[in-house]
Amino acid sequence: MLKPARFYLFGIALALGCLVAAELIWVPAPIRTSGGMQWIEMIDWLFNLVALVPLAWAVGALLGLFRDKLWRGVGILLQLLRIMIAGLGFAAAGYVFFAPKLLFLLLVLIGAAAPFVFADMLISEMRNRIKADGQAEGAKPAASMQTRRGRLIWLPKRSGIALVLTLLLLLALLCPTGYLVTYPGMTLNLNRYAHVEGGGRGGTINGVLVFDRPAVPADWLFAKLLPMYSFEKTPENEPPLTETYAQVVLMKTDANAAASAIAMKKTGFGSGITPEGVQIVAVIKDSPADQRLQAGDIIEQLNGQAVRSITELSAYMATEVKPGDKVTVTLKRKESEQVVDLVTEASADTPERPVFGISVETKWHYDIPKTIDYKRFMAHLGGPSHGAMLTLALIDQLTPGGITHGIKIAGTGTIEPDGSIGLIGGIKQKAYAISRTDADVFFVPAKLEEAARSGAPELNIVPVNTIDDVLAWLAQH
Repeated sequence: MLKPARFYLFGIALALGCLVAAELIWVPAPIRTSGGMQWIEMIDWLFNLVALVPLAWAVGALLGLFRDKLWRGVGILLQLLRIMIAGLGFAAAGYVFFAPKLLFLLLVLIGAAAPFVFADMLISEMRNRIKADGQAEGAKPAASMQTRRGRLIWLPKRSGIALVLTLLLLLALLCPTGYLVTYPGMTLNLNRYAHVEGGGRGGTINGVLVFDRPAVPADWLFAKLLPMYSFEKTPENEPPLTETYAQVVLMKTDANAAASAIAMKKTGFGSGITPEGVQIVAVIKDSPADQRLQAGDIIEQLNGQAVRSITELSAYMATEVKPGDKVTVTLKRKESEQVVDLVTEASADTPERPVFGISVETKWHYDIPKTIDYKRFMAHLGGPSHGAMLTLALIDQLTPGGITHGIKIAGTGTIEPDGSIGLIGGIKQKAYAISRTDADVFFVPAKLEEAARSGAPELNIVPVNTIDDVLAWLAQH
């Protein structure tokens, strides 16, 4: 006879297995199909197995509903619990199949169902023990009820043990430790990630990911068994995970735009990346700009002089303005032009330097005349470190005959508006991840060459400063 508890325990064991698999998801990374599908792509299909967790709980709850006909006393509580488990279980399974992007809501639903599952198991086992004890009393009238009360025979032992073990494993797999851990990730063929309108299929050009997240106790065990785990104390000013996630997604979007514009310009399409103003990121309290300028404003002119980048703004302020001077700032705010007069003050660090009290960044215009389709992979959350190799992949697609010439390429580094390749983190782990593949060459930012070699001494590592350096190396080889 099928018992609800068996389905509950199966779902719990599978949920814990999924947590371990998520933390060790990089281990099978070298796996690839004959058609070129990589492990990072297979994960999207394997993710559907997560639906078995809430479905197992829902099936167990339904079995309990139909098996127990009693709707009085504790029976009412049990049946209501099972209705809630079934509802949450089917809802969570629906998110897996139809809205996998809403991963946070899926985790909320599974997390909400779990306490009800354990409550049903504990109460059901206690009821069964009480019932069995009552039947034993009826069969043995000479037995002393007082003696039976002295025993803890009514306690739900099996369910209690399952609860304690689950809590201990959750502490090991989820409890924050005050450290950050970095470990190897997976490769991603950028020609499979992005495809430009009218472009060719392209060759093998792999970017590489690393994992960088809050460490849990289990990570120290993983570090004993697996290579390239590194830990560091969490900085005091570390932003919340939700804010960090939003930042990396935004950085990925910006990297995609920069790579697209640069690649198209190099292949004869569009004007590339051009500055269109200086955007205010933050305003310092009680500074001349406080209450006058706002984050998001785009400065276009100072005293009628156009400033299209931080370089131009800094040069004008250094040569034409002194502390205490009034400056007329022409800016764009929500598509409307405004003019604001500000009196500068001396910088606290350099008294001869005039400042407004703002943090700024150059606002870039990306000219992307061709449409690019991007695939979404669950394991590729964000970040800018794929920018250089994405640029190379798009050039490969837009160049007749391609640029790889059969070379299996891997690389890492951001792509900057001037085509230079910027620094990234986790280079040792990235080099190790590439060493596990069949890559012929690994391009890295020149300043990180030594660190990359320490992670994979046998790998063919080529240091580069710009995307043109990469193109020149490929042309020579």
